[in-house]
Amino acid sequence: MMVNGSLFRCIINEIPSNEFVSLRVYSLKNSLFEVVFTWQGSWHFNYHKPKNCELLIKYAIEQGWHFNQEKNTMKIEHGDFLIAKLGLSV
Repeated sequence: MMVNGSLFRCIINEIPSNEFVSLRVYSLKNSLFEVVFTWQGSWHFNYHKPKNCELLIKYAIEQGWHFNQEKNTMKIEHGDFLIAKLGLSV
């Protein structure tokens, strides 16, 4: 997906046996942003909506994720607060 002229790949991990749901976003420089949600939190928005992914990517960049640097990583362990903060929708 394109965000602000840059290309990103979004991978959603919704394996039922996992304790949490995660969204991983990779840039062309193999930089990684990962946000982890509880299963309960994940019921309140749709990961597959491009607008939700875009909002999460923009938030990560605003928080200091340097996606254009080689192998730069950022992880948010408890991302449920982002659902309301960013207005993620179903």
